[in-house]
Amino acid sequence: MLPALVAPLPLLFRPVSLSLLDAAHAIEAASYPADEAASRDNLEKRLRDAAPYFYGAFDDSSGALRGFVCGTCTSSEALTEEAMSTHEPDGAVLCIHSVVVDEAYRRRGVGAWMLRSYLAEVAAAGRVRTVLLLCKPHLEAYYAAAGFASLGDSGVSHGATPWTLMRLGLRTS
Repeated sequence: MLPALVAPLPLLFRPVSLSLLDAAHAIEAASYPADEAASRDNLEKRLRDAAPYFYGAFDDSSGALRGFVCGTCTSSEALTEEAMSTHEPDGAVLCIHSVVVDEAYRRRGVGAWMLRSYLAEVAAAGRVRTVLLLCKPHLEAYYAAAGFASLGDSGVSHGATPWTLMRLGLRTS
């Protein structure tokens, strides 16, 4: 796994609070097709149930949310729709649901910085041993650059197009 990077812009990486639910939902809705974006209710559930796994990039001067990474834990090594719909606080497998950046901040390294910062936070906490995520086939190289390996078609149906399953093993002490 690659170390966290220096922020490409004047941004801070820290946990997202429930008070920013609407801002997070706006970024999510602008980042995915309607049939793939998490609903406001799903984001609220993740913020309430899996707060330690919901981090954001914040503008250093205004404090505005510019992007976020969120996930939930499971005890299952298989990334199924059921495993992604709940959060098991003691689960050692983290399923990343979203890596999203405000449109004005895209293509500037913010997403890669957030992902690497997120993985560094998760690894430092020491509870998670495996990180899984689904991505579109054209994003496999993006996630491979952060240390993920492609496991091929996920078999998960979410939206109109297929998803690739990616996996990253974390070192545990």
